[in-house]
Amino acid sequence: MRLASIFYGRVQVVYSWGRYGWTRGGGKVWHGGIDLVGLDDKTIRMPYYKGKKITGKVVRARIVLDRSNKTWEWGYYVCVQLDADQTPDAVNFLYFCHCSSLLVQVGQKVSSGDALAVMGRTGNAALGDCPYDHCHLEVRATATGRGLDPTAYAGCDNAVGVYGTAEAAAPTETGETVIDVSYHQGVIEWTKVPYRALVRIGYRGYGTGALMKDEQFDVNLTGAKANNKLLGFYFFSQAITEDEARAEADFCASLAPTGYPLFFDAEWSHSVHDGRADNLTKAQRTACARAFCVRAAALGYQPGVYTFTSFATANIDYEGLCKDYIGWLADTRANYDTSLPRYIHQYGQTAKGGVPGIGPETDLNRIVKTLPTLDKPAEPTHQEVWLDHVVLPNAAAMEFYTVAKKYGLDNDKAYHAKFVEE
Repeated sequence: MRLASIFYGRVQVVYSWGRYGWTRGGGKVWHGGIDLVGLDDKTIRMPYYKGKKITGKVVRARIVLDRSNKTWEWGYYVCVQLDADQTPDAVNFLYFCHCSSLLVQVGQKVSSGDALAVMGRTGNAALGDCPYDHCHLEVRATATGRGLDPTAYAGCDNAVGVYGTAEAAAPTETGETVIDVSYHQGVIEWTKVPYRALVRIGYRGYGTGALMKDEQFDVNLTGAKANNKLLGFYFFSQAITEDEARAEADFCASLAPTGYPLFFDAEWSHSVHDGRADNLTKAQRTACARAFCVRAAALGYQPGVYTFTSFATANIDYEGLCKDYIGWLADTRANYDTSLPRYIHQYGQTAKGGVPGIGPETDLNRIVKTLPTLDKPAEPTHQEVWLDHVVLPNAAAMEFYTVAKKYGLDNDKAYHAKFVEE
């Protein structure tokens, strides 16, 4: 899902006189911008330039009531000055006008996809008698210059019509609230918790590289399952090779039931960024994440990737991974990059005691897109399998153990398995 105009979803140019150019008064009156209506999204966003991401700074975010000021007709408006040398045209200033409310402040840095304002009809829109909410988009070379052709930023032709598709509408974050928990939340009274939870299985030490079970995993797993609050799992990775990433997935399978989402947690080790995996290249970390997810899927989980926006854009190919796996993205900013894909959005954190049954602070998330379901096992065929006096190596034994659990086979009845010292 990618922003195609200044709105997600469909955008409409309603009237001929809302086009750019000499379009009013029978072709005698100049209109310096283009009037756009968001049919699926009322939030005005920083556009792309012909699909290219652009950045800038808010230099105006206000309403002007003094009619001697040339911008008074625009009502509430936002002006963004583009950072230098991003586009081949002469445009340096973007104006978003007739807004009902503003979502940014002067001095704020913005980039494509960031929310700027809400469309409206304030000011002298359509000569003070505007029949519809819209945004007057105008682009200029100088702050007081004449409007230039805005179509490269509008994402549509300078013609009456409807552009884009409803399927490209932004996900609405009104879905189920979920939490994520680990030993940081201490002892949880699961009978009081109102939300489903993603439970941390464990982590790889950022110094030693040892695989460790989260100190509260067993009690969190038991409590969440008993109270129908278990949504899935995550594992904090510090894998530096694909083999280590696969071993992390195997470790998860040795502790947690299958049939749930399992996320590869990709982030810095801690504030100093000196952990064993912190110096991986973007390609190396992406390869580790993919190896984990492939292995997790083979073990019976619905694999996914967790990270945060700045990490996702610089340190892992999050968008590429999300083509195959569930995205879980953290971004607590009001104007976060909504163009990045996600099924789950971590949007904030409560104060201490903000979630019933939990004393410390707790992360809050929303499911913004229905989670995919695991593929159902194929229908049984006429084949039957017997095992007798066969000893499997550890990795194969773990795969067999997972399949046995999936089909409800009992240890010591249908097969024999035990942990042994190497």
